[in-house]
Amino acid sequence: MIEINDTDITMIERDLGVKFDATRKQIIKTFNDVQACPGSGKTTMVAAKLLIIAKKWKQTHQGVCVLTHTNVAKGEITDLLKRSIDGQKLLSYPHFIGTIQEFVNKFLAIPYLRSMDYTVNQVDDEICCTKGWHILSRGTRSYLERNHISSLQDLQYQFIDGELILSVPGFKRTSTSPSYQNLESVKHSLISNGYFYYHEMYAFARKYILNNSSIKGSLQSRFPVIFVDEMQDTQRFQDELLNDIFQHDSVSFQRFGDPDQAIYSGGEEGNQTYNQVTLEKVEDSHRFNHSVALLAKNLSYNRINLNSDTAAPEQTLHTIFLVDENSRSNVFDRFAELCSQAIPEGCKRPIKTVGAVGVRKDDGLTICNYLDSFDKSNSTNAFKPSKLIHYFYEGSRLKGGHQAYRLILDGMVRCGRISNSKLSHQDGTQSGYSTTYIRKYLRESGLIIDFNILIKSLIENEIIEDTWNQSVTTLFNYLNLHNVTQIQEFISFEGNRPFAGTVNNVSANKVYTDVAGRIIENEVATIHAVKGETHAATLVLETKFRSNDLKLLIDYILTENITKPTAATKIKFMKQLYVAFSRPEHLLCLAMDKSGFPPEHVGKQEYAGWKICDLTMP
Repeated sequence: MIEINDTDITMIERDLGVKFDATRKQIIKTFNDVQACPGSGKTTMVAAKLLIIAKKWKQTHQGVCVLTHTNVAKGEITDLLKRSIDGQKLLSYPHFIGTIQEFVNKFLAIPYLRSMDYTVNQVDDEICCTKGWHILSRGTRSYLERNHISSLQDLQYQFIDGELILSVPGFKRTSTSPSYQNLESVKHSLISNGYFYYHEMYAFARKYILNNSSIKGSLQSRFPVIFVDEMQDTQRFQDELLNDIFQHDSVSFQRFGDPDQAIYSGGEEGNQTYNQVTLEKVEDSHRFNHSVALLAKNLSYNRINLNSDTAAPEQTLHTIFLVDENSRSNVFDRFAELCSQAIPEGCKRPIKTVGAVGVRKDDGLTICNYLDSFDKSNSTNAFKPSKLIHYFYEGSRLKGGHQAYRLILDGMVRCGRISNSKLSHQDGTQSGYSTTYIRKYLRESGLIIDFNILIKSLIENEIIEDTWNQSVTTLFNYLNLHNVTQIQEFISFEGNRPFAGTVNNVSANKVYTDVAGRIIENEVATIHAVKGETHAATLVLETKFRSNDLKLLIDYILTENITKPTAATKIKFMKQLYVAFSRPEHLLCLAMDKSGFPPEHVGKQEYAGWKICDLTMP
């Protein structure tokens, strides 16, 4: 194992222009698992350690392996490494930096499938579901719909008792029925053509390890140093697989994350070996001032002493807005007024409003109860709308620019992948559709200027149906994309361009307010969508999943309870709200129903570091 000393750290501090405190230096020198609080500079700390190791690395056939949960985290690390000659060494063989999914695919699942004479063209749930549904028989579709199943998401292999077992939606056991046989046939067609689901790649990985006992030893030898970032987000099956491979005396294995921010969606189950153990802690944040730290730490499940070296302003404006059914929508204007006071002119950070539940419910309390036009699918994070034209409408709302262009390329990628098209490059190779390969193909064919002009025109002008149909045909000709039978509905026209941002009005997911001539732009999103972000100001909306989240935790929010909760719902809400509370740099506000606020504090102007503003009063 490479030894890291104080001299190494001093040199890297000089190279990066940073200064590490004693806690961070100790983390860089050792391989203890770490809980890094929001805004702690975790990515810089990881990059610094990697750069020190890169300077000292001599092995030519062994490498450092860095695993992340998302491509965003991977990008942050690789961007920092690219700035250094030493760091660039880690971006190629024998090293590996990528998501856990990429690692499992490359080193385990794909080798297993190839050993079974399968070709892997694409690992993507959406493509599998779309292609599979398209080739189902009419009778099987009717059977699934009668059983309220509208997707083939569960048509995957699972690793059970050492065997690969196919899960067939709509059936609890094997069957001789025509629908069951048709679903089996569809699965065979998908894998014969090289299409696989993300999750089942872990099942293939498990089977590969079971069949080849030397695989784990080979990976341990290839990667004697392992780092895992965003460890709190790994699911249990990922955690178990990584531990099975790398928890070994010959491997230096270090994990970074924040269990207090471990929030999951759907039926996902979190890991046990990181999120539920005592970790070395980094408790001081560079993101916000001390007043925000004092409020956010009340929602730390592990009760860390969150703090900040940045002094709080003399007057803080952190506010709990008390609302009812008639006054919920008023909170945006009042929040905007506080933003105009608390956020310095010229601040580039976004202003955001977040809530845990984004899907409209007739009898619930969701973001839609505050902003009726809110559409969870329109979030610019994980933007996957139901139609191609929505990419252009969103590009218009973003007023063009790099983000809009990238979104539209993402739409073209979806068209290419779902229709199973290929791009033929000048060097004789063929590729699937990705943003990189699309740009390469357009440059090679001399069409990139024409493509960009057409994109710009669609973003900037009103789109009518004839224009849209003609433009889609032209764009697809540019991209050699002709097999569109499976995507007719996706590429069809839909009118009603979403609102593009007039002052004092509302778009699907944005609120614009004019406060004495200053335009406050406030984007509304789910808490899941803003993980990892830093905001200038954050407004947290109370929502309901069985219980109202802010009401259930109001005693913690007001510092009247400091015990570690044990009820599963409280723990879930606490982690969600901690993510939300720890986003803002300058201002944190809440909106909750007055009926759930402690009556003994109603009428007070401030309490426990919060100002209290009752919007239900006339």
